[in-house]
Amino acid sequence: MLPIRASAADLIPAHLTGAWGTGASLYDGKQEQADVYLLPDGLGMMAGSSAPAHRADGVDDGKPGPRAIVGYPVHAKMDSDTLVLHPFLPAGVPGMKAEFDINCRYAQADKTLTCTWPDNKSILLKRRGDTVPAEVMRMTDQVEPKNKR
Repeated sequence: MLPIRASAADLIPAHLTGAWGTGASLYDGKQEQADVYLLPDGLGMMAGSSAPAHRADGVDDGKPGPRAIVGYPVHAKMDSDTLVLHPFLPAGVPGMKAEFDINCRYAQADKTLTCTWPDNKSILLKRRGDTVPAEVMRMTDQVEPKNKR
């Protein structure tokens, strides 16, 4: 994990930067999971995993099944007291639509974010820490500034 440094150009308040997740990791439990990593300048990453697969023959060998995992960069900004995440998805790929926002509301009492998609599906993310893993920092370094909104 790398510490996050603040600068005069920060768009995201310090209490919202860092790592957030629905579980301890994308592999936690038997349900689908989501992670959000936010930097002070508004760049970040969102990742999600499916629930673990179950064997078709019903045999449980005690090992977790594989999960489908997808991640993509986001640009975050504040709109009043709502954190708005806008995905950067590849242009021109059939079935991939990037023109939507995910609106997140922060609850100070329990340090959670409730993020809602345009179809009203929502997830509850708990703060994991104020740092972002080194691999996420490397990925955000790959995002071109022209993608900022």
